[in-house]
Amino acid sequence: MNSKTPVHPKPSAIMPNLKRDQHDVPTLITAIVGGGNACYEILKRNREGQLDQMNMKVMGVSSADTHARGFIYAGELGIFTTADYKDLYAIKGLNLIIELTGSLDVMEKLLQTKPRGVSLLDHRTARMLWIAETHLWEEEKARRHTQTILDSLPYRLMVVNTDMTIDMVNKTFLKENNLVYEKAIKKKCHKVRYQRQWPCYEMGERCYLNEVKKTGKPVSTILELKSAGGKPRFDVITVSPIFDDRGNIVQVLETARDITDRIRLQREVQQSKIFFQNVIQSSVDGIVVVDPKGHVLIFNEGMERLTGYTVEEIMDTGHLSTFYNIDTARKNMQKMRSDEHGPVGKLNPTTMSILTKSGEEIPVTLSAAIVRSEGKEIGSVGAFTDMQEILQMRRDLGDAHLQLVQSDKIASVGRMAAGVAHEINNPLAGVLIYAELLKESLECHPEELEDVDEIIKQTLRCKKIVSELLEFSRQSIGSQSAFELEKLIDTCLNLLTKQAAFQDIRVIKRIEPGMPTMLGDMGQLQQVFTNLFINASDAMEGVGTLHINAEHLSKESKFVIRVSDEGPGIPLEMQGKIFDIFYTSKPVGKGTGLGLSISQNIINLHGGSIRVECPPEGGATFIIELPLESAETSAQKPLFIGLDE
Repeated sequence: MNSKTPVHPKPSAIMPNLKRDQHDVPTLITAIVGGGNACYEILKRNREGQLDQMNMKVMGVSSADTHARGFIYAGELGIFTTADYKDLYAIKGLNLIIELTGSLDVMEKLLQTKPRGVSLLDHRTARMLWIAETHLWEEEKARRHTQTILDSLPYRLMVVNTDMTIDMVNKTFLKENNLVYEKAIKKKCHKVRYQRQWPCYEMGERCYLNEVKKTGKPVSTILELKSAGGKPRFDVITVSPIFDDRGNIVQVLETARDITDRIRLQREVQQSKIFFQNVIQSSVDGIVVVDPKGHVLIFNEGMERLTGYTVEEIMDTGHLSTFYNIDTARKNMQKMRSDEHGPVGKLNPTTMSILTKSGEEIPVTLSAAIVRSEGKEIGSVGAFTDMQEILQMRRDLGDAHLQLVQSDKIASVGRMAAGVAHEINNPLAGVLIYAELLKESLECHPEELEDVDEIIKQTLRCKKIVSELLEFSRQSIGSQSAFELEKLIDTCLNLLTKQAAFQDIRVIKRIEPGMPTMLGDMGQLQQVFTNLFINASDAMEGVGTLHINAEHLSKESKFVIRVSDEGPGIPLEMQGKIFDIFYTSKPVGKGTGLGLSISQNIINLHGGSIRVECPPEGGATFIIELPLESAETSAQKPLFIGLDE
């Protein structure tokens, strides 16, 4: 050894610290001959634990080149170094020498000089052991790394071999199953995982391992289990195959996560959703929920009844415009986005109409609101209230009010007429008597007779008005009898067609054959039809065609009679007034305004109705509906008290 050779501890100084490891495997007390790169790699890997499986302790390094990399590194590690390999023989307990010089001469000398009982490895054998040990170390390192990753995951993991033995589990698995590592590894999966004595498939249960082995595809499912307290617990299970380099399944990975809380929340949400849906479906009003583009999301039974559409039909079409005018919808959305029509995001009750499946427009009241989530509009909800019954009630109330006004008007006329009836009739009777006497005395003065005839004519007109008032005041049907409707109409026509006013009137009559007889006051109904026929002739100014159609609707048990003329028709603004008492469109002296009022009164007393329709092309059609059997609907007292005296 030259003066530059580093001074290191003698072998004897470090030998007392040698001992057997924790696995009680004999420690290889090793010396290395050759301090080059190979020596450096062995020392480095040994220090990093890559050669732990060999349980080797390098206690000395010899090298002819004291500047070699491995030689210097050994000194840095505190290992005994020497330039003379024979110095290594003094290491206590030495049982292995590794020759790394690659020199046959050195190898030959070592074989000749090494102590008995000390094994010798040449550089080729050593390199092979080093590579094999390194590979094992890398596999173990990879396994430990994998285990670290698995242990960091919050859900349970289990790697199962094809023979159903457990190869790996993570800490979460051990913790939730109250196990230690040694109690799980190499045990059958069905015993550890499900506490079953036999494989799952032998007990009639589903075996995910076999499924994955057969299909080579992952399996995912939700498994219901019982907790220690007997309460249900839910796991989401995913079982996936692990393939080797040749595509063969060598293991199966099962991941399991407790989702009991999620399932509980889902069930609570589902129950809330069902409750919410029941509330919506049980609402009398129609309720619709749409997204921002108008696609229907909810369409309740109330809307089905209101529109005639089924929820399936609406969902197939999928848009609000099916029953809701899109322009109106846009305007309502603009109202909800402003504060000019109520709170922002809400629409106060608004009157509008929707379209039914049959094309009918239904009046409704709409209340609506914008649905928001995290400040964004995600849709809108609308409640539609059917206004048909309410509007009908309003119309009925209006009609009742008009009837009250009419009754009040008639009663006022009645009270007035009752007070002056005798005063009018007596002077009229006197006027007629004296007019007749005057007429007789003026027979020789024909130029004066015309004036007397006019006096008699106007006096008789006054008596007719009083007579019609008396007739209008009667609020009951007279004597009822069964008769044929066609016979009633023919009787009226026979009386009229012989008059001069009907000479140029052509009558077209269509009476449904085989109609049943009707029950009512034939005299009063004759007055109604006579008045309608005369009005038709007047409207056509004595020239035209009178159409009379009659039919019986058996399902509704009623007669429908239509009386049509070819006159100019009735202006729209007058159609609502023609049945009012004293209202007439005829010139002064031609009508009293009582004919249609009396006719309506008679029809109403028979339980029927009368209305008028005027097509745009002209003409008027009076439509009369009468029940098969009439019934008195009013009191038997006359409305005009005193007029029937």
